[in-house]
Amino acid sequence: YSVSLSMDSKRTQIVNLDDPDLKPRRWDHLLKPRLRAPEDISIYELHVRDFSMHDDTVPEAVRGTFKAFSMPQTQGSRHLRQLSRAGLSHVHLLPAFDCATIPEDRSTHLTPGDLSGYAPNGTEQQAAIDAIRDQDGFNWCYDPFHYTAPEGSYSTDPDGPARILEFRQMVSGLNRSGLRVIMDVVYNHT
Repeated sequence: YSVSLSMDSKRTQIVNLDDPDLKPRRWDHLLKPRLRAPEDISIYELHVRDFSMHDDTVPEAVRGTFKAFSMPQTQGSRHLRQLSRAGLSHVHLLPAFDCATIPEDRSTHLTPGDLSGYAPNGTEQQAAIDAIRDQDGFNWCYDPFHYTAPEGSYSTDPDGPARILEFRQMVSGLNRSGLRVIMDVVYNHT
């Protein structure tokens, strides 16, 4: 039942979710985008890390994090607003709560480098990915650990309550874009 964790889920941290320091501006008055009827729901599934990991309009230190969703001028945020105007009503996030096997210290994540030099139908690209598998921070998090604490590797500071504030900023940013948020909690994967 932890809501805040130290890096890599080593310790539960006691926090007050009503603390103003853990609330984005206007959090207590956040308005969900209007939904006339359930049959109007249109859902787009997306992964927190993949949303901005390779978006050059997002500052490098924020790529792959919850915080990237709160930056309205990025390419990804503009795209989501366009989808919202076109009728998209909900973003369904792949698991974003604490994952058992993602190393949360982003500075240790490896990268395969530029794969564009390899033939698209060759085996070199896959070999480069395989060489760093489980060390690159990529994981769809279908191995949840703490269902009520945001995943630390999606935070700019995984060692404490920043992940809570940044998660809430993400929800606020998506709501401001006209989108509701659905969480994939994958209880069936335990």
